[in-house]
Amino acid sequence: MTKADIVKNAIRRFHHLGALTIAKHILNTHGDLFNNDQEVIRSRVRYYLGRHGDKNRQAADPELFRDGEVEMPQTWRRVRKPYYLKPGLWLVLSDIHVPFHELLPIEAAIKTGQAEQVNGLFLNGDAQDCASVSFWPAAKRDFNKEIEAFIDFLDCLKAEFNTVVYKPGNHEYRLPRYFVSKAPELAESPLAAMETVMGFDERGIEFLDYHQIVMAGKLPIIHGHEVSNIDRSVNPARGLFLRAKTYAACSHCHTTSQHTARDLNGNLISTWSFGCLCDLSPDYRPYANDWNWGFALINIESDGNFEVVNRRILPNGNVV
Repeated sequence: MTKADIVKNAIRRFHHLGALTIAKHILNTHGDLFNNDQEVIRSRVRYYLGRHGDKNRQAADPELFRDGEVEMPQTWRRVRKPYYLKPGLWLVLSDIHVPFHELLPIEAAIKTGQAEQVNGLFLNGDAQDCASVSFWPAAKRDFNKEIEAFIDFLDCLKAEFNTVVYKPGNHEYRLPRYFVSKAPELAESPLAAMETVMGFDERGIEFLDYHQIVMAGKLPIIHGHEVSNIDRSVNPARGLFLRAKTYAACSHCHTTSQHTARDLNGNLISTWSFGCLCDLSPDYRPYANDWNWGFALINIESDGNFEVVNRRILPNGNVV
């Protein structure tokens, strides 16, 4: 699109506005093409409007005024396609919140996965806490130290599992949200993206979209923050059932639970929520929460059928 086209298109949309206002719009949307010079843009707008002084005055092009049909604008919506885990046995770890993780349950979950000879590891969100870029008040903020701890954590996992798939949760989303709020010029920069900062490609870790549904065969898995109020029901699994209305699994609520109901056709539908592997008594919720350590094993068959084994980890590290 030429500079003339940009100016003419702006006039077609906003011919009811003054030349200066139209020029400001063009400056904000295509300023780099005009050396970010508002007066240069305004001069071009006035020229095409036939208001460029007596010597350069010309009749305004009638095509600049929208009298005929207007095309429907293109949508800005994002297309999000589900990610399908490959058939096999997967170890699912959630809500680890490095550097506020707990070594005892993490080691117990990893040992169980290795004993079951899992084919891959699936991290279902909030593996990293990103506390230093949170909008919540904090006594200490050191994002560099958080990155160092999380990179060490990832390298430990890669030493134990060949295949690692990582779906980010609401805590990982703190980083892009921070850029949007504090440094919007970096929000869309690949240099500031989580996958660049953490080097997922170099480590052979598949990093998914922030709002992508993961399919374990026919079982949809979300982190849990994508739907509202699932933790305000009898248990998170029931809250998820009321929102999903189908088989589904989630994390996010730090609680191991299962809900099963039968539909009018007599089919049993189950939903699950997975436990966490982090500090169970953080400063912002030290007492009277329903959190527990836990993880899951999901066996995915080639026809899409699945089996979920939802495990708890006791305070002594025993898996039940």
